[in-house]
Amino acid sequence: MIRRFLPFLTLALATCIACGPKSVPIAPQATVFENYSTGVPYRIPAVDQNRRGELVALADYRYCHSDIGFGAIDLHMALSSDLGATWTPPMLMAAGDSTLTGNEYNYAFGDPSIVADRNSDEVLCMSCGGHIAWPYSRRDSLQSPVRHRSHDGGHTWDASENVAEEIYSMFDGREIGPAQGIFFTSGRICQSRQIKTGKYYRIYSAIPTRPGGTYVLYSDDFGEVWKVLGSVETPPSVTSDESKCEELPDGNVLLSIRKRGARGFNVFTYTDRNKAEGSWGNDVKATAMNGVNACNGALLLVPARRASDGTKVHLVLQSITFQSHRSDVGIFYKELSGADSYDSSEDFAEGWEKGVMLTDHTSAYSDLVLLRDGTVGAFWEDELKDDGYDLIFRRLTVSDITGGKYR
Repeated sequence: MIRRFLPFLTLALATCIACGPKSVPIAPQATVFENYSTGVPYRIPAVDQNRRGELVALADYRYCHSDIGFGAIDLHMALSSDLGATWTPPMLMAAGDSTLTGNEYNYAFGDPSIVADRNSDEVLCMSCGGHIAWPYSRRDSLQSPVRHRSHDGGHTWDASENVAEEIYSMFDGREIGPAQGIFFTSGRICQSRQIKTGKYYRIYSAIPTRPGGTYVLYSDDFGEVWKVLGSVETPPSVTSDESKCEELPDGNVLLSIRKRGARGFNVFTYTDRNKAEGSWGNDVKATAMNGVNACNGALLLVPARRASDGTKVHLVLQSITFQSHRSDVGIFYKELSGADSYDSSEDFAEGWEKGVMLTDHTSAYSDLVLLRDGTVGAFWEDELKDDGYDLIFRRLTVSDITGGKYR
């Protein structure tokens, strides 16, 4: 009986330890990055909570009005010390060649992903970098993965590091040939609550490769060295698109895959967690999400209780647009109430329910973070204007998300 509830207790303790601000009344949603506030569009939300309890939000500041490879992009950041009620003004986190003019705009950092270590002041951001667009990246002319580090909770950042060779080289020996394009999916990077083989708890990030599909990388030293979870010959999805990871209550890894008009799920089942040995299941589409827009969303595990009988469960949350076009971002949820539901990707194709809709505006990418008071922070792109969006943060309870079915 004790073993059965250990995963729940682990998650609850990791969530509720008083290492951040105490719970405060939930404020209305806040605009973290205002689109075109200075004539430049914002896109691509990413957010996490550092050890001090501060929220660190990142976004693209797109001088070029487009993706990596089409001109200059900086990364901007903002901080909140009151669970997202108020935020600092946007600040420069990493600069591309934003000081150049005219046709010399040719370098960028963009599509940020972020994880704040729960036991230290280390914060890691992985981004795209360079002047090569994803469709045109080649092994000898790359769009580069870039590493950014903070040692003070996200307030200041080291110089950016190009890590293209160490990432691309992992796929050079594949039977289908080397990867021509690789990027880390934007949004929150997953940190394990259970697996710690050195100084840090393990982290996971999904990376699309072209060709070859989407893989998951893991790191046991907080992003210094990355390794492939599973085999380079058997990707968890043959779809090469933005995807997210989350750790399940038994320590296995759930992957949510962006697909055209659908969402796919796969589960990595460990045979040896410390050695990161195991295998992927099947890539299965979630029936409740058929027809939704193929858009980057977030995946999040939260502890909860059924309101009807008080039973302890876990909920998996998936933020995504509720329409076939980029509009009406909301949150789907699925109950995990027994160990049998943790390991089967087929199980994740069923049982999803629509929860709260965050906006009825044009809207696209989104991120989610479990806050240390047990509430959930949602961070999404809202109200398209030309080439960017306002980036909005809202704090919600589990009851808000599920219409009172869970708390």
